Parts: sequence; structure tokens; C-alpha cells
Amino acid sequence: MSLLNHFLSRYTKNFKSTLNKVKHFDDIIDWRKEFTLTEFKKEEDTKDWLVGCDRDIGGKSEANLVYTKNNTGLFTGFTSNHLPEHLEIKVHGYAALRTKDDLFSDDCLDTSPFRYLLLRVKGDHRKYMVNIQTDGIIQTDIYQHRLFLKTPNQWENVLIPFNDFTLTNDGNLEPNQTRMFREKVKTVGIGLIDRQEGEFNLEIESIKCFNTEYSDGDVDKLPETPITI
Repeated sequence: MSLLNHFLSRYTKNFKSTLNKVKHFDDIIDWRKEFTLTEFKKEEDTKDWLVGCDRDIGGKSEANLVYTKNNTGLFTGFTSNHLPEHLEIKVHGYAALRTKDDLFSDDCLDTSPFRYLLLRVKGDHRKYMVNIQTDGIIQTDIYQHRLFLKTPNQWENVLIPFNDFTLTNDGNLEPNQTRMFREKVKTVGIGLIDRQEGEFNLEIESIKCFNTEYSDGDVDKLPETPITI
């Protein structure tokens, strides 16, 4: 074997070995599987949230966020459809919580490198909505998606594509849907939406931005396959 052929043979083997160590070409750039938006590692973490219900406007509902010994946050209380007769406000039977405006660095978070919102929760038979507020032109715009719970009273991972959220304003569906400003997410929250009376309990372990092994934000990644030459 000539010196040139020997060199080419060694070069090909080394190049092939290097390529097979790189699962995908885009692994060379900064790809992340997940980023934790919020979790409850200590009791002080509950102070990163704001909790509200119709009691704030004179209603009878109650809502609290309680730290548990399992390092989770328990969104708990009860909703009532009764309002004092002297109040002209007709909105009742609601409860919600959201992260504070200054929870994320620089007051906003860029979620565009991720495709999904991942919630690790244990709920009940009530109906909840996930809410995302961005630093858009209209500050009252909220992007919403149902928090579908398949196994009440058991822990489950709920994966929601960011692109599946729907634009609303003041609780009403916006006729002109616009893309979520995912580069400037301000708050993430959960609201009770069934307007039914009774107790509710939603336990939250964490909320994360998430990529599967086949996603890089809105870009699809190829399945892992050995590279042959």
C-alpha cells in the first residue's frame, strides 16, 4: 500500500468514527432538552407566584398555594358561585395562579429554543387552563390551552406544543389569531375554568420548556442513525 493510500485509509476511519460520535450535525450547536421555568424545592418558592379568585372582588371563593413536604406546590381551595347582591360584577366561581412578572431573568424568557411546555402535575376532576402572557403590544392578551388530565389523583406529565396555544383577551377568543411572542414570555399560570362549585386540588411539581429527541424548537431533528461511508 502506498503512503497516500495508507493516509487516506486512516483519514477515512477517523472521520467515520468522529461522525458516529456526533448523533446529529446540529448537536454541534447549543441544543437543550429542557429548561425549568418553576419548581418547588423550598417553601420560599411559593412566593414566586400570585394567587387570585373572585374573593378579591367580593366573592365567596378561596384559593391558596401551599408548599408540601413532597417538594411540590398545592393549588387548593374551593369555588363558589355566590356573589353579594349589592355587587354589579357577574364574574364568579373562578380561581387562578401565575408566576410573578419578575420571576424570569430580564423580566422575560426566550422559549423559542423549545417546542413544548411540560407540566408535572397531579390533579382532580376539575377543568383547568394553562395561561401564558408575553411582552406583546397588548398586555391583556393571554395565550391559553386546556390542561387535559387523563389520570385524576395520579401524577402525570402533560406535554403541550407552544404552537397549540390560542390567543384570548379578557377571556374571549380573539378572531385574529397571531403568533405567540415566544421570545418574550413574561408569566405562566393555571386557572380553574369550569365555574362549578366545590373544592379543587392541583399539585404542581414543576413546569418546564421541553424538547423531545426529535425536536429543536420548531425544527425537526432526524432520528439517530449511524453514519456510514
